[in-house]
Amino acid sequence: MMKDNRCLFQTRTWLVWMFLAGLFLLGTGIAGMSLLSPPSGGPFSSAFISMGTVLVVFSGLKLWRGDKDSFQDERTRKIGAYGLSWSWFLTFIVLFAVFWADYLGFWSPDAATLSVLLILLMGISARAFQMYLFRRGDVDS
Repeated sequence: MMKDNRCLFQTRTWLVWMFLAGLFLLGTGIAGMSLLSPPSGGPFSSAFISMGTVLVVFSGLKLWRGDKDSFQDERTRKIGAYGLSWSWFLTFIVLFAVFWADYLGFWSPDAATLSVLLILLMGISARAFQMYLFRRGDVDS
């Protein structure tokens, strides 16, 4: 009888625990928001609600879709790596452009704006590059 070599992070048990942790964080954040006074409970409750929502959404979607989308071979890993490297390079170019825009006085973003801009740019561009490369077929051609 063959032994199952899947590690904990590739099992549904891990996803169920992540989903439950997300529900716990979400509940803790909502309870903290409603029970604590606004100056003391606001930032921590907001962080718990954000973390809990992200965990519930991502682990819930993964549990709902099942294992049919998790097939990976050398081609899919290679395309994924190329998409992420293109996304990193695009982010590097945007950081360079933001530096020069700030240095020349055209646009001087604050830290929060720049963080949100870069987080969204990296996530959206990584997925877009991977979708483009999957449709193209391979990264060598």
